Amino acid sequence: MQLIIAEKPSAAQKIADALGSPKQKKVGTVSWYEIPDKKIIVASAVGHLYGLRTPSRGWPLFDVEWKPTHEISKSSAFTKKYLTILKKVAKRCDEFVVATDFDIEGEVIGLNIIRFVCKQKDAQRMKFSTMMAEDLLDAYKNRMNTLDWGQARAGEARHAMDWYYGINLSKAAMAAVSQVKNRYVPLSIGRIQGPALALLAERERDIKKFKPVPYWQIFADVKIKTDTFEAIHFEDKFWEETKAKQIFDKVKDKPAKIDAIKKSKQAVFVPFPFDLTSLQIEAYRCFRISPKRTLSAAQELYTKAYISYPRTSSQKLPVKLGFRKILNNLAKNGTYTKTAQQVLKTSLRPNEGKKKDAAHPAVYPTGKLAIISESDAAKVYDLIVKRFFSVFGVPGERESTKVGLLIEGEPFVMSGITTTKLGWQEWYMPYARKKELELPPLNIGEIYNETTRFKKDETKPPKRYTPASVIKALEKENLGTKATRANIIEILRTRGYIQGTPIEVTELGLKVIDTFAKYAPEILSKELTRKFEEDMQQIRSNEKAPKEVLADAAKIIVKLCQEFRDHKQEIGNLLGDAFIETKAKQTTVCKCLKCKTGDMRVLTSRKTRKRFLACSGYPKCKTTWGMPQKGTFSVLKNACKCGVPYVQFYTRGRKPWKLCLNPDCEFKEPYEPKKDKTVEENKTTNI
Repeated sequence: MQLIIAEKPSAAQKIADALGSPKQKKVGTVSWYEIPDKKIIVASAVGHLYGLRTPSRGWPLFDVEWKPTHEISKSSAFTKKYLTILKKVAKRCDEFVVATDFDIEGEVIGLNIIRFVCKQKDAQRMKFSTMMAEDLLDAYKNRMNTLDWGQARAGEARHAMDWYYGINLSKAAMAAVSQVKNRYVPLSIGRIQGPALALLAERERDIKKFKPVPYWQIFADVKIKTDTFEAIHFEDKFWEETKAKQIFDKVKDKPAKIDAIKKSKQAVFVPFPFDLTSLQIEAYRCFRISPKRTLSAAQELYTKAYISYPRTSSQKLPVKLGFRKILNNLAKNGTYTKTAQQVLKTSLRPNEGKKKDAAHPAVYPTGKLAIISESDAAKVYDLIVKRFFSVFGVPGERESTKVGLLIEGEPFVMSGITTTKLGWQEWYMPYARKKELELPPLNIGEIYNETTRFKKDETKPPKRYTPASVIKALEKENLGTKATRANIIEILRTRGYIQGTPIEVTELGLKVIDTFAKYAPEILSKELTRKFEEDMQQIRSNEKAPKEVLADAAKIIVKLCQEFRDHKQEIGNLLGDAFIETKAKQTTVCKCLKCKTGDMRVLTSRKTRKRFLACSGYPKCKTTWGMPQKGTFSVLKNACKCGVPYVQFYTRGRKPWKLCLNPDCEFKEPYEPKKDKTVEENKTTNI
């Protein structure tokens, strides 16, 4: 009997359906599938069933071992029933096939099940990029004879290294605070968290130290027929108010003469197919969907066989995918019929980027008729389909017009821009829509009336990172992986190091960076993190041994832990004070509406462990408010009409939402939270 191991229950069902006529078996809520005539059993994990832990105490520790996740964390208790079923069916089998996602994490999931559940040293391996039945059947027929050991070793090494850093350095930081302040403070730092937070903190420092410089601008609103067009003085920004006023007085409301007209055309190049990062960035631009929600939506679409595997860094679409077949299938969907038929008339040569991924192609629609009810998934699917169409298109063209005007001898510039040729953009609408400003026909020497405006402004600080731009920055710095970068940001937010959107680094986050930069700078080193990422690639390609890489990491961690011990007093004071101060700011919502003197602060009941708001004036003032129990939160600067600041909540699997916590607010709309999506199929990754 042959056992095929899928990564998630939904994948197991798809694989079983592709291979034959399966009979569903079930114990409790866990199903598996048997195909008697082929002597095949298909059963699933539910993400990682094994995680790392150590039997020892203290720090630093490096003697780690794999244990069932349900023994490590209460939140992973649901994995036990899946592990039990796998053990049960494995006893009936003598041949094993791993059919988890073909990436590092999927390889580790499969490897652990093979050696700890199936008691085997190796197994056959299926490799596929979509959940389409024909692709799964092809992957089964052409399965590899062994696991991808390069991926497996790299995955194990990454888990071990992240554990080394995360557990040891977090313990060291918390121990310093505990010994100095005599209180528990939930701090964490990791191999990727440190450099990622340093990147954000660098921008925050630039913003805080920025000193605005005033400048003045002169605008002319030129009346041409029935429309008005804006022109600006050629110098743009005047840094001396006196000079600006002199010119303004000179040109104020005087006629404007057309002095020069220059037109130029620019090609609008065809975009590349989506890799995960560019998909996350584009989804944020078009819909303001966070990178984490985009990945979640894409994963759902992949599981339903609507798109290919999303965790890819490739910008390549191999011809073997069968573009004509995909487009013909998409044409059966009325929404895409017209465009798909137009694309089919081209040479079907996609415009590809340079980025490659040995495991998977770029993200593309499979052509399967998609029935999607969930909003995020529907938006992301439409984006993927239209990007797929557009990569087969031709360049578009935009024409810009620069008009030089003279007002009392002073040069002004008026600009217009229009799309003169819709190439690929026609197939990518509405996502390719650009700002258009068409100027009317003009001739040199023509004179028009204008109204002059004088404006004072000041230079702006650098922009804070958005959830999308920080993902792009992390990729540029080679920090983290395509699948984990969004999760890194969520961890920093959970720890109270960052808040809000755009992302603002809290005082605690800045103090953490300052403290580590002074006493343990290696924690924040981008160069060191990049080196280890390169080491992982060398392990994957069998150029380096995992033991060598982990030994190098252990030496650095031992050194860092000793620095924590040597400076525990300074580190404990700095981090402890920062945590207390930040926590007080983050948990204070507003002044008490009843006593007017105390603050409404978030507290946790010792008896029920539920959180609520209470006035700091207790026991004189006993005002309390309720609040949602799930998710992290941050107090926003904008307030409800009742005067109480909104509180924004961040809950796993949901769109962030804001709420006025004033129970007597007459303007508040009732909030009905959506039911939590099951977390049983979510793959967890240590960072």
